[in-house]
Amino acid sequence: MKRIRQLTFLQSFGYLALALGLIIEVYALFNGLGTRLSGDDMFGGAVVLALAIAFIHSKNLPVNLTLIALSTLGFAYFTFIHTHAWFWTVVLAALAAAFMIYFFGLRGEVRRNQSEWFHF
Repeated sequence: MKRIRQLTFLQSFGYLALALGLIIEVYALFNGLGTRLSGDDMFGGAVVLALAIAFIHSKNLPVNLTLIALSTLGFAYFTFIHTHAWFWTVVLAALAAAFMIYFFGLRGEVRRNQSEWFHF
């Protein structure tokens, strides 16, 4: 019989932040797409998603990368709406993704789990 894994308080807070961040980002997409207010809402959702990643700290790499990608897209959308410059949008998106990958320790997690990968 499988044992049910219990969530800690911080993980529960992380999942709550995940739901809230996704709701804010979806709201930003459907409420005045392309307006500054939509960009500001998207920035808020991206920050909340980044907090969710920090508190959940999932061992599942695809989940972490998906959440980082959603948060990065939120930061990029905010930048594009306020600057209308693709260059700065790409630069900020790359910096935000690199910061989150470094800050949340995904590089170390990939190295730790590399021995479990399929080898040819």
